[in-house]
Amino acid sequence: MTLLTPNERPSGLLGIPIHGYLFHALESVSASLSARVHAAEVKGFRVGQCQWEDMGGHGQVRFQLGILDDQLLPPFLAALEPGRQYGLHDDVSLGGEIQDVQQVTQETYADLYHRHADGVIGRDLHMAFRTPTTFRTTDLDMPFPVPKTVYYGLQRRWEHFSDLHFGPELNDWIGRAVRVKDFQLRPRTVHFKGARGAALTATTGTVTYTVARPGDVEPAFVRLLTEYANYSGVGYKTAFGLGHVDTWGWHLPEQRLPGI
Repeated sequence: MTLLTPNERPSGLLGIPIHGYLFHALESVSASLSARVHAAEVKGFRVGQCQWEDMGGHGQVRFQLGILDDQLLPPFLAALEPGRQYGLHDDVSLGGEIQDVQQVTQETYADLYHRHADGVIGRDLHMAFRTPTTFRTTDLDMPFPVPKTVYYGLQRRWEHFSDLHFGPELNDWIGRAVRVKDFQLRPRTVHFKGARGAALTATTGTVTYTVARPGDVEPAFVRLLTEYANYSGVGYKTAFGLGHVDTWGWHLPEQRLPGI
């Protein structure tokens, strides 16, 4: 979506500013819904890559919004209708008028599951972290994307919003069967309000996982969750813009490449 704002570029644009703007918009549709989503431990949306363009006296912000909870799609579309304005007269770091909303892709949980259950293949799965990404383990930042940690978070989000549950055995299998094949990662330090007042240690770059052991349905579920990451993001604070990831590596059998 594209937002036109008279504000100066706020620090930590991927943190509180866009996060707060979205809740301000959602509150205009339903204050109770906004409060419920804000209080939820697993958020029903994530914020993706953000771009700021200085237009002389005002700014233009482009960012991505991924909706994980099907029930949130209608209220968010109503709240983010072009021409709507939020925060212009409030004491907030980001306010402005919605200029444009483009719906890039939409897929149900059932459709995504059936596509992968019907024979999608691929052992090498790639993730490119487009925004700083980190994971929380025992209240500490863990910037390296260990397979078991990455897929535990993806499974948790999937099972929170979908009727299909994989069970705890899947993550145990991932810990034994999915390994890091290659990575090119760079450390990043992230500062933004709302992160307990402290800097976060994060990473950007790419990682390739490989499914190193056979399984009955587990590889299909791993590929499924890998694609789901394109919608959900991975890791900590995805509703603040962290953990935007592009993933690939699965394909239909007829798309098999030479040597695979």
